[in-house]
Amino acid sequence: AAGGAYASEHRLRRGDGTYAWMASRAVPIGDAGPAREWVGTMADVSDRVRVEEARAAEARGQRRLVVAERMASVGTLAAGVAHEINNPLAYMIVNLDLMIDELVELGGGATAGRFHEIEGMARDAREGAERVRRIVRGLKTFARPDAESVTVVDLHEVLETSIDIALEQTEGGARIVREFGSVPLVEADDVRLGQVFINLLVNAAQAMPAGDAGDHDIHVVTTTDAAGRAVAEVRDSGPGIPPEVLGRIFDPFFTTKPVGVGTGLGLSICHNIVTGMGGEITVASRPGEGTVFRVALPPAAASLVPRWCPPGRAAPST
Repeated sequence: AAGGAYASEHRLRRGDGTYAWMASRAVPIGDAGPAREWVGTMADVSDRVRVEEARAAEARGQRRLVVAERMASVGTLAAGVAHEINNPLAYMIVNLDLMIDELVELGGGATAGRFHEIEGMARDAREGAERVRRIVRGLKTFARPDAESVTVVDLHEVLETSIDIALEQTEGGARIVREFGSVPLVEADDVRLGQVFINLLVNAAQAMPAGDAGDHDIHVVTTTDAAGRAVAEVRDSGPGIPPEVLGRIFDPFFTTKPVGVGTGLGLSICHNIVTGMGGEITVASRPGEGTVFRVALPPAAASLVPRWCPPGRAAPST
């Protein structure tokens, strides 16, 4: 630089292998022309950086707490709403089915004219009622999950089953590439955990741009993180999620899908299931670069894990 002062903060490694944050400040000597000599100072600001990092971590914790409290409140509301809607909805669906059967019978099995119009209106009403029932089921799952059957689970087995089911629902969507590493067994309800991965896989397939399915891959990656948790990532090569949307992705009833396609409960339910198992679900995305959903689950207690472990599964620590 010519003329102006210099300021920088950087990390240095000490002789004992530890690191320190240093703040460097310098000004050039001379009034004109390119600076050839500088005078400056260097100060250890490690304590300040540690305080700032601690405050940032505390702020992140507070944000997570707010999200958890909000999810709990919505769950309580959802339980009440689902209960109040469920019974009258059942009456509606049964009566609509009876009406449709009666219209078909009155029309001699092949309705025509006015009978046909009324039957069409009844079927539309039946379809709408069925959609409401699906929403109510989602609310019940989100609010008060059914009694879980928690066992020691092989994450890879759950993923393989989820992939098979997801492929049936995506109608020849993107190719799924497995990149399985060594992971520990986890304590979980395998059915509910499978529900999480099916949702993530179907969402990833739906996010892919139109075209040849062979041009787009969904990578399912498993690893063990530094904390010893079993980690599964679902990575797609879709358009990504805009930053203004990313922070709301796990909010109940929030969806970017067209009206009538999604309820906005899927990822909220996934969040509840994973956190209820003591795990963590996160998302990372950039527009144009795809999206990564990451599920991390604590390992099963060593006392519950069989001594023999198949290849590809991390043996329990003793």
